[in-house]
Amino acid sequence: MYSIEELANYISLDEIPNAWNNCFEKIKKSYNSDWLKKYDFDFILDYYELDKNFKKRFIDELNLLNNDNKLNFICYIMYYILFIADNKNYYNIWSWKSTLNLFKNNGSYMIPVVALLCGYEFHIKNMEYRNFDREQIALQKYNIKLVCTNDKIKYSIDGIRFSQMMWGSYFMKGNLLQIGRLQYEIGVKNFDKLDKYFEEKHHYIYIHIPRDKDLNEEDVKESLCWADKYIKKYYSYLKNEKLSYYTKTWLLSPEIKEILSNDSNIIKFQNKFNIIEYEENINDFLKFVFGVVIDKVDYKDLPEKTTLQKGLKRKLLNNETLHLGVGIIKNIP
Repeated sequence: MYSIEELANYISLDEIPNAWNNCFEKIKKSYNSDWLKKYDFDFILDYYELDKNFKKRFIDELNLLNNDNKLNFICYIMYYILFIADNKNYYNIWSWKSTLNLFKNNGSYMIPVVALLCGYEFHIKNMEYRNFDREQIALQKYNIKLVCTNDKIKYSIDGIRFSQMMWGSYFMKGNLLQIGRLQYEIGVKNFDKLDKYFEEKHHYIYIHIPRDKDLNEEDVKESLCWADKYIKKYYSYLKNEKLSYYTKTWLLSPEIKEILSNDSNIIKFQNKFNIIEYEENINDFLKFVFGVVIDKVDYKDLPEKTTLQKGLKRKLLNNETLHLGVGIIKNIP
């Protein structure tokens, strides 16, 4: 059996993730080199409506995994941590380093795709358990397709980053709903520090804002109006709970308020929240506003296609600090 250091070096992983260390002994005991052969990947790829070019690249990587024992084991490590390990180890994936050097000698970013799609059975089981209607099932499938293909479109990555792999598993584990424009994360984030803002106990729902559409104010209002109904419909244990909605995002940045006018969709979105704290952060702005995924960037090279990009670039060049905002929805429209 390989050492954990040997496996990390094989794919040029600069730092061994804590989750690998935490789970490695259990993974070794449960691993079988034939584990991938039980899956009908043709069916899975069709189920998520992935096109023939994607299928070809996926099957090529699958053949590689079936002929390279180290990569096969590495893929199983990812699968185990996504779908079998406890949440403490699972969340560590956000800190896994997705760099340009990763997989430079062996494998590719398609390996996280394989690990994710092996969770197909969990996805089906969780959707049946929650009794999702046809519309929600279609949205679930659509989001998995986006997860599998967006990094290729946005960043020319042959596969997906670790963060996207984890994001897809949120859907498969039954923790994410799409309700119109927004997505809602249920039962994962413990944010008890919000308790002081309410006289009685609330159950907190984390709002995610997908990037594939404009942040139209009416679409946001409509999603928030329907959120309680659908969350309580699919998660019966919340039926009698008071739900409060919060998020942490660059969209609630005070610096953005200095750049955009009050009639912009982003500022209208900000105004729906009581912003309770700020957190210094530049990486999210680079990633979500400028589309930067490399480790280092010269701010002078950042694009200036929008008013927001121009304003944020000016602040970065002036060595100003940028902040994420943590906010609680003021009231449901």
